[in-house]
Amino acid sequence: MTIVGYSGKVTSYDLAVGVKINMDELIYMISPIDSPLINGIGTDGRQLLASSGVDQTTFKWMDEELLLPRAQTAGTGAAGAGVTTITVSAADSYKFQDDDLLTIGEEGGIANGAVKRITDINNTTGVITLADWVNGSVWPATTDHATTGDDTVICVGTALVEGSDPGAARSADRTIRENYTQIFGPTKVEMTRTEQQITRYGVSDEFAKQLYGRSVENVITREQAYLYGKPVDDTANKRRSTGGLMNFILTNTDATSTCLDVAELQTLMQKCYNAGGVPDLLIANPATFADLNAVESSSRVRTVIDDPRRGRVPVTSVFHEFGETQMVRNRWCHSETAFVVKKEGIQRRIMQPLIVEALAKTGDSDSVMLLCEEGLQVKGESHMARFTNLTDYTDTP
Repeated sequence: MTIVGYSGKVTSYDLAVGVKINMDELIYMISPIDSPLINGIGTDGRQLLASSGVDQTTFKWMDEELLLPRAQTAGTGAAGAGVTTITVSAADSYKFQDDDLLTIGEEGGIANGAVKRITDINNTTGVITLADWVNGSVWPATTDHATTGDDTVICVGTALVEGSDPGAARSADRTIRENYTQIFGPTKVEMTRTEQQITRYGVSDEFAKQLYGRSVENVITREQAYLYGKPVDDTANKRRSTGGLMNFILTNTDATSTCLDVAELQTLMQKCYNAGGVPDLLIANPATFADLNAVESSSRVRTVIDDPRRGRVPVTSVFHEFGETQMVRNRWCHSETAFVVKKEGIQRRIMQPLIVEALAKTGDSDSVMLLCEEGLQVKGESHMARFTNLTDYTDTP
């Protein structure tokens, strides 16, 4: 063995063997672990999404909508004084009955007092036959109404003959929807007993540290499934997946707006409002919120920190003509999409909460598996909305 010697003053560069490493004992978790849908806090200080148990892999719920006495015209609109028919969707035609009185909301129809009476309804084609009622029944005669339709037709009552029997009975059926529980995992963590005895900087228990990392990954996977999952029951191979918000929100969608600001938000909010709901959560990537925080919209965005109901947690909301909507920043939501949802309509259905179970020993090692099984329930999707083409942002994962 060769002896290394020094003469003169010894510096920190000389005696290198055996020097302790100055290692920060705190290990920083590089990957983000936030999961707003699963662990987020709502404006009431409670868990953002409610949860309940489920004892079947397929779970169902029913949506029911009122036969609201108004509809949008389809195809050719309600044009001019000579109009004798209008067309709505076949489904909307059941909202009306003979002798209902109709007016039109656009182009001064209401202001002109223009009202017509229904004389016949074809529930197969959606064609409604009309007769004059008052003021010559001159509905606005514009090219727009004559060619594009999409006008709001409003029922203002029924003109039954005095002493007559009621019209035909009407009822609204319910829509049955379903989703499936998905097994998230099982994920295996295995380590030899020797490895568990080796000491490391910042880790008192390497096995527990690895287990924690895998459980965080499980939560993130569930978060992404609740956004973009597809409901599939592959009975042939005995496996299934749960559907997310993208799959269930189908009525109110915007695939044309490229940025999210108050104007675009209010357009979809009005559709939800007209259907009877007011969404209270806006879920999007932080980059997507850029236009909401712009100068022209900033007065609409407020952050409340000191409300005791919220556990002193800062909660940012956007205020608009239809109420207040909490902005939920979700890094797992792609920047091209945003979801406007009603909190009370969304629920996690849990068959197995996240469990860690020891596996049988094989040799000189310990192993466990972790898994959970759950799915997402989305009630009243017509009270919710989504954006799918918000491309004016730097792409995010």
